[in-house]
Amino acid sequence: MDNIKNNLSRTMEILRERPAEEPSGRAKRELLTRLQSAQNILIQNERKIWLRTRAGKEMMADFEAASEKLRMTAESDSGLEGVKEALSEVETQAKRIDDETRRRSMVVT
Repeated sequence: MDNIKNNLSRTMEILRERPAEEPSGRAKRELLTRLQSAQNILIQNERKIWLRTRAGKEMMADFEAASEKLRMTAESDSGLEGVKEALSEVETQAKRIDDETRRRSMVVT
């Protein structure tokens, strides 16, 4: 979990330091917002018991791989399009975790 947090934080630092490719910088702000959203999902779910199960560990491994790929893409100066593609995989993994948390927290009445 710490590796994922570090990868996401490092990616955010890299994106903030990068000059905006367009005059308004809207694309960069959008990427940072999406990245912050994925990071928030991780933080909200980090203490969930189900993450220690086999399924949870597999999801976290996938999330870590996606975050590592995102960090490496950002470090390679591949442009915002490359970062967008890698970020979409991170968002997919964050959504999987969020959906599974919701599913497991449903109360049957």
